[in-house]
Amino acid sequence: MGPLSIAATRNTPAILLDPTAKRFRMVGNSLPENAGEFYGPVIEQLKQALPNMGDGSTFEFCLPYFNSSSLKAIYLILVEIKKAMDSGKQFEVIWHIEADDDFMTEAAETFVEMCGIELTLREGLLENP
Repeated sequence: MGPLSIAATRNTPAILLDPTAKRFRMVGNSLPENAGEFYGPVIEQLKQALPNMGDGSTFEFCLPYFNSSSLKAIYLILVEIKKAMDSGKQFEVIWHIEADDDFMTEAAETFVEMCGIELTLREGLLENP
């Protein structure tokens, strides 16, 4: 399976899933009209890629803003990553935030509680992958 690369739009984040390079990145605002339609194929490809992603793979989320329908999709992505980690994979999950962005800090804490996954908070936003 080759890399998955989706360019950012005004309402959707850029997404890069490159198992060979051991990285996943989601960068940008997430306000799709139909989150299930946008994220469904991403989640399916991630499910297929995770067993083949090596230890040391990084998963980076840099979402300055996301809507409530995106919250469920992000949750489902994190659950899949957590399942792989529970099966023995050694991954790093990084949640990028702007300085003093209480909303995104709280969102990260909520995902930690909901998924039981460890997130590394990193200050500073990323450019699109």
